[in-house]
Amino acid sequence: MTEALVVLAALVASFLSGLLGIGGGIVLAPLLLYGPGLVGEPDLAVKTVTGLTVVQALAGSLLGSWRHRSYGHVSRELVVAMGPASALGALAGALVSGGSSDRVLLAVFAAISFAGALLLLLPPPQPPPTGDGHNVPLAVAIASGLGVLGGMVGVAGIASIIAALVYVLRVPARVAIGTSLGVGLFGAVAALVGKAATAQLDLGLGLLVLVAAVAGSPAGAWLSMRSRPRILLVTLAVIVAASGARIGWSAAFGV
Repeated sequence: MTEALVVLAALVASFLSGLLGIGGGIVLAPLLLYGPGLVGEPDLAVKTVTGLTVVQALAGSLLGSWRHRSYGHVSRELVVAMGPASALGALAGALVSGGSSDRVLLAVFAAISFAGALLLLLPPPQPPPTGDGHNVPLAVAIASGLGVLGGMVGVAGIASIIAALVYVLRVPARVAIGTSLGVGLFGAVAALVGKAATAQLDLGLGLLVLVAAVAGSPAGAWLSMRSRPRILLVTLAVIVAASGARIGWSAAFGV
């Protein structure tokens, strides 16, 4: 039953990954933390869940960025600038997480979720005139900081990266969604290394998550191209806020 629940949760998370430009961990984590108890199965350990969300982030980012790139909605400049910075930050965060308490990890997850959700609900700013370059040093700083936090909890901070791309770097929403997946791919690889090195990865369940991602992420990316960008951002904000609220409750009260 646990394996079936993991597959179902990963399918849902993978579809939303391709649709909204997230790694999927922001959805997968609460489903795996609280889903087993609802059907009478033993709870999964928090560190095991964060390891599985890294697998989801890696698969979702790889498949989603490939699909969005085929539509011309990935900024190569920003991926090259932010990707390695995100990876280094994520590796550091993943290694630190091995010695962190469950409540600390849950609190970090909730903080990332709420910050990203609040930004995503703001009206998108006007993109800069065509031909203007991006603020690369600022982009690198953002990727580094979010990489550390995302590496700790296994979600790569992609929802917050989307918010930063749209509201700080003034990247068009559709390009921000595709670019965030490319950036998140770097961070997910580094976080996976860190989680594996600190024995936070269940290989059997991780393989199930990987297979589910192959099925779900391309379908979500296909629908994303046929949806209005503002609807995608608001949908992402609601999902991220709901996940953050439930996990924040656990961080505060332990339930």
